[in-house]
Amino acid sequence: MSVRRVAPATDPTVACMIREDGREYCIDPAGGVADAIGKKWTLPLIGVLGNRRQNRFHELAEALDGVGAKALTARLRELEELGLVRRDVRPDGARWVEYRLTDRGLTLRRALVPLLQWASTDSAAVAAIPPTRR
Repeated sequence: MSVRRVAPATDPTVACMIREDGREYCIDPAGGVADAIGKKWTLPLIGVLGNRRQNRFHELAEALDGVGAKALTARLRELEELGLVRRDVRPDGARWVEYRLTDRGLTLRRALVPLLQWASTDSAAVAAIPPTRR
């Protein structure tokens, strides 16, 4: 009789994997994307960025009611470093900066839709969301 070794729960190779249909998926193979998504304002920001082709900083701040300039700047920089957002400075000399999702960012946005659909229809998930975040 063979004995199957089970790794302890603290083993990071077990904790970061999802096993589905005979395949294993690392929770964050892109390095940092899962952490970024979990931060406040990131998901709404990805949503707003994807709703329009180009977005100026003040337009994003208005669309994300309650976000501070410091938090918005931090999220935009982090998403830019991850290759999800592109920051374009207009060459005409005016202080005109526009943000948009990269192709990679658009792919992530599309991948989030099934999760958001599930969350919006799963009554337990919706009930767990604080009223201020709904």
